[in-house]
Amino acid sequence: MSKGKTYRGGDRNIILKVVRFFEKEKQNGSPIIPVQRALDRASEATGVSIRTLRNIKNEAKKLRSTTPTPGTSADTQEVKLNTPKKKKPSGKKLEIDDFVICAIRNIVESFYSVKKEIPTLEKILNVAKTELNFPGQKTTLRKILKEKLSYKFKKFKNIRDFLVQKPDRAAWRAKYLRRLKENDELGADKKLVTYVDETWVHSDYTVAKCWQNSLDASVKNNFNPAQRWIIVHAGNENGFIQKAGLIYKCKSSTGDYHSEMNTGNFIKWLNEKLIPNLPSNGIVIIDNAPYHNEQIEKRPNYASLKEDMQNWLRDQNVTYEENMTKKELYQIIKVSLPSKKYIVDELLKSHGHEVLRLPPYHCDLNPMEYVWNLIKKRVADKYVTQSEKDIIKLTQNAIKSITPSDWKKEVNGVDRLRRKYWESDRLGEIYERELLISVGQNSDSDYTELESDTESDSVMSDLMDFSD
Repeated sequence: MSKGKTYRGGDRNIILKVVRFFEKEKQNGSPIIPVQRALDRASEATGVSIRTLRNIKNEAKKLRSTTPTPGTSADTQEVKLNTPKKKKPSGKKLEIDDFVICAIRNIVESFYSVKKEIPTLEKILNVAKTELNFPGQKTTLRKILKEKLSYKFKKFKNIRDFLVQKPDRAAWRAKYLRRLKENDELGADKKLVTYVDETWVHSDYTVAKCWQNSLDASVKNNFNPAQRWIIVHAGNENGFIQKAGLIYKCKSSTGDYHSEMNTGNFIKWLNEKLIPNLPSNGIVIIDNAPYHNEQIEKRPNYASLKEDMQNWLRDQNVTYEENMTKKELYQIIKVSLPSKKYIVDELLKSHGHEVLRLPPYHCDLNPMEYVWNLIKKRVADKYVTQSEKDIIKLTQNAIKSITPSDWKKEVNGVDRLRRKYWESDRLGEIYERELLISVGQNSDSDYTELESDTESDSVMSDLMDFSD
């Protein structure tokens, strides 16, 4: 043992555990664990798991066999073990867009409603790769199912597993579908449904291939494709809302247009562009972007200060004990929570409109997504010069080229999809119940509602209106 060596904190803790272990044996007058069980004794003394000790022992054995020392046995030869290297991070992170996520959810539901099978990760992955050319593997798919689509793999007493969507997400879609179904049943008296959405175009939009040679003029490539323009608009079965369009240059090159919009600028667009031109007494459908979700009165969450929790409870006239912990206060807050009031919703309601929010990752229920696709294709067809000064004009012209019949076609397609979801949800519920009965166990697992109070604080500038 070398003298004067400095031991780090982790080493010192292990040394202290070993000393205490032998002191216990001294007090006991005999070994606490029989000496024949060497790994068990070492694990108890050091606090290191038997598995880790076995791995270290095997590593030392391997070193002795590869670098033997003359005149020493394999068991007594001293070896120097190195600290294991940290695993290098995996390759480039896969970017999975909302449409692929929607399609994966549809694959899961098709197992219940069409194939009458229990969807497993392997089955879903096989279909996703065949039908969607899904680039990920099981780890990515599992993350999408759990974190994006809020599915949970539930285990029953007889070890049968069952993939189900969390009740809050399923209830959200059911409520959304039911409200629009009720509106449809009003016939001629139904409210006009208007969809609001945002998208972007970038400076390298063009067709993938075209007929060309080395001599004649052809499509040019833009080698600086980072510049993007954000489009905000609204439309319904009669077409785009006149004079409601907005386009502006994006400052960020990340492609995340949500970071370029905030609640203040979105409210400004509602007040100045959409509401004055919106047909009265309608239903307005929006998604759950952060700038749509700012609340009039933000409620405390678990990370809030204790003082903030107490102040909120006092403002709500809810009684509590001064000596209560944060955990106790938060439980009272959860029970006492009033329904959320969003700034955007209340503004539209004050002008006589009803607001519906798309269920998470159901962009396929927004016809504007399909209209955006048409616009981007038409921009690409005309964007030959790859000059940034042309992109705004081409985008404006592409929007003007979208006819009421284009909109009607996409709205009808989404209406058919809504009816399909309505039926499949009920078929899936029946089949799910049959599966639960077949395993002889009803699970009452509790689910925690995932809340996000993320807000975008970025400032939008260089706004440019365009006429419709």
